[in-house]
Amino acid sequence: MRISLQLKLALISLVLLVIPFTGFRLSGILKDNLLESRRETLMFSARAVASALTGRPGLFDRELFHALDQSRDLYLIKLSSPMRLNGKTEGWESHLQEAEEFGKDHVIFSAKPYDANSVHFKYLVGQRGDYLWAIFLVTDHHVVYQENGSDRLDRSDHLQIGVEDKDGKLHRYIMTARKPGWINAYEIPEGFDEAQPVENDNIQGVWVETPEGYDIELRMPLAMVGHKLAFAVADVNDPVTRDIETIIGTADPGRIDQIGWLLPPSTSIIDILKSLNRPHSRILIVDSNQHIRASYGSLKTGDDEVPAGTEHGLDAVIGFVNRILTPLYRLFTEPLASDFTDSSPQSATLDIKGVEEGMDGRSSITNYRIAKGQVEVMAAVTPLFEKEKVIGVVVVEQTTNAILALKNKVIEESIGMTILFFLFGGMGIFLFAFRISSRIRRLRNQAAAAITENGQILDILQPVSSKDEIGDLSRTLASMLSQLKNQSEYREKMADNLEHEMRTPLASVSASLKNLAKETKDLPDHLNNYVNWALSDVLRLEELLTSIRDAASLREALNQGFRENFDLAEALSLWIAHSWQPAFPAVEFAYRRPDSPVPINGDPDRIRQMLDKLIENGIAFHSEGTPIELRLGKERESIFIQVANQGPEIPVERQGQIFNSMVSIRTQKDSKPHLGLGLFIVRTIVEHHRGTVTAGSLADGRTGAIFTVRLPPGALSQSK
Repeated sequence: MRISLQLKLALISLVLLVIPFTGFRLSGILKDNLLESRRETLMFSARAVASALTGRPGLFDRELFHALDQSRDLYLIKLSSPMRLNGKTEGWESHLQEAEEFGKDHVIFSAKPYDANSVHFKYLVGQRGDYLWAIFLVTDHHVVYQENGSDRLDRSDHLQIGVEDKDGKLHRYIMTARKPGWINAYEIPEGFDEAQPVENDNIQGVWVETPEGYDIELRMPLAMVGHKLAFAVADVNDPVTRDIETIIGTADPGRIDQIGWLLPPSTSIIDILKSLNRPHSRILIVDSNQHIRASYGSLKTGDDEVPAGTEHGLDAVIGFVNRILTPLYRLFTEPLASDFTDSSPQSATLDIKGVEEGMDGRSSITNYRIAKGQVEVMAAVTPLFEKEKVIGVVVVEQTTNAILALKNKVIEESIGMTILFFLFGGMGIFLFAFRISSRIRRLRNQAAAAITENGQILDILQPVSSKDEIGDLSRTLASMLSQLKNQSEYREKMADNLEHEMRTPLASVSASLKNLAKETKDLPDHLNNYVNWALSDVLRLEELLTSIRDAASLREALNQGFRENFDLAEALSLWIAHSWQPAFPAVEFAYRRPDSPVPINGDPDRIRQMLDKLIENGIAFHSEGTPIELRLGKERESIFIQVANQGPEIPVERQGQIFNSMVSIRTQKDSKPHLGLGLFIVRTIVEHHRGTVTAGSLADGRTGAIFTVRLPPGALSQSK
């Protein structure tokens, strides 16, 4: 039974591939089972938290979970960084992404249709110590400041504040500026047009002008604020009339029935979450506006890594291999993000899949990443009901790091065991492959030695008796080389045989036609024309046979030739003057002769023969009235000769083929036979002088062809 090499290698290799495949499969099954168990645990925890919260009567009334309005309610952020009242965003950076855009949907007053490119703003409200802080980032391309000498506060761009104090009374304030810098609030008594505003330095702020408009940062004591608060930005664009054009805000600061709730983080709910003692998870309580009202716990549990025990025996070896192959394991395992940010800002909007379903009364499990490339988080979402109405959701979260760590450990051990088996079992494959490669190299060397650089077949491959693909290849190559050698020998003799066999009968035909022409002088003109045509064709055949003989015997003649030192620059001048110009009087020759002699060691007769062929080729294709250009020069001790003519270009795909024997691209017919041997002779002579010849197109904007012959440094005369 014949077994192929591919099958032999595949059978050996597949045995080793079973090990990592089994490990990958096992790790996948293990991960799926652990994830399913984690989903059930998280959902049970979320429902337990929801049950604990809904069982506290009046809790959601006290913590203001009812009758919320996303556009009016203000969420108070717990500011952890030290704050400075300077009008800059220092201390607010981590919360800016939570700032909501107030524009078209929050217009309180507009004297004309609202333009989206006019005033709009973002804001944040936070708590630090005993103060309420706020920042407003206003986009306004026409900032109008308070007029000097005027006490009117509503005749310039300004900020309106509506505050309900702890007694339920509404207080209105305005903050404006005559120029960027420190500003105070002015309380507006009821009856704004008649009463004089009263400065209240408890509310302080800084007005900073920006390329987009202006920013206002303010600070006020929390003791002044009850449960409700509203802000509005008034826009004045005309510095002459100073009429208010647009007011945009969270609510109308002048109407206590429209002011929204000021919603701080719920400390009562946080205390309840602490008492539930749900370790290794983070619990979020989200209201109907999808804002986080309470958060407890951390995603960083310190239990994400699988503990390493004492290793013995094979485990110790695998552990050692694992430490070495850690870079390799990273290609197959999922990285654990142990260093990540797990803090959810209080009052931030929680925008993850499942929250909207929870608001609709459905529980769900979702997965998300905190940020690109960071840890994956699994979250269980369940609704919070009060009197059969959904007032929020409970979100319980955990990372999947512990599961990933266990999965990675299984994969790493599988790869480690595979490496160990490869160290031993792979050695057999290596030896087997080494034997195969040595046989292939031996066959390659025999094939390379059977053919010379000139294409001559010197020897026949010795076929081997192996019954596999390499044996088949060896026998096929031996048979192929044998046939090629026979064909090569036949082709080498064919030219001489053809010339010899045709020369004798052609000479008889030629002699007979000449005798016929002499003895039949009184033949009619049309018969004389037939005889002359026959003699002309015989002459063409004789020239053709001469070309075949010259090409066939050229290599032998070159080997028998002799070299001498001569000045190629002077030789070109003489050949043009005494050979090519007389032979082609109607053609102009333009020779760019170098300033200094170009001595060369070579066969002058063969170099001239080579140039004869290039000149004849250029004349055959040149446009009438244009010169044949010759250029001679030296580059880095090498000689180059260029022959160029204006006329048709040589197709790029044919530029490398025209130097082969019996290749011609002529489309015009003339009286001379053309077998495509001229450029073949050029290449043969150049290669005999260890040079190269290339064909190309003119690159100076003209249309035509250029042939470049380059002779190596060894072609230069040693007696310069």
